[in-house]
Amino acid sequence: MEIVILILFFVVIFLGILSHIFRARKFANKSVVQPGVEYFNNHHVLGVGYYYAAAQRWFSQPWNEYREDRGYYWNETWNTAPDQRMVLQSLPLPGEVERVNHAWRKADPDRARRFWETVEREGFGTAIRRSEGS
Repeated sequence: MEIVILILFFVVIFLGILSHIFRARKFANKSVVQPGVEYFNNHHVLGVGYYYAAAQRWFSQPWNEYREDRGYYWNETWNTAPDQRMVLQSLPLPGEVERVNHAWRKADPDRARRFWETVEREGFGTAIRRSEGS
């Protein structure tokens, strides 16, 4: 009985390793962003972040996101004032496209896609849905 459990354990480990290898190979030649393409400010790449056209890089938070206790987020820091650079779109810096594509592949695009397929898209949802008499 112990031998069967040990064999099953190794089979499960082996299948997990194979699954990871096949998933990595599946996305090895795919890219989410392309060199020579201009991206709009706040272009989002799942698992990577938001593109700042003025900085020509992706960051974890949206450009000029405001939080009452922190201020405005831009260029990896929280600031007291919003970023005034109004750049609508730009080309990413050299090497940034490669960094973003690598991070996107590492974030497992299939898992992210499956997650977003389960999200209900009903506008603002039940929080503002009218009920009788309102």
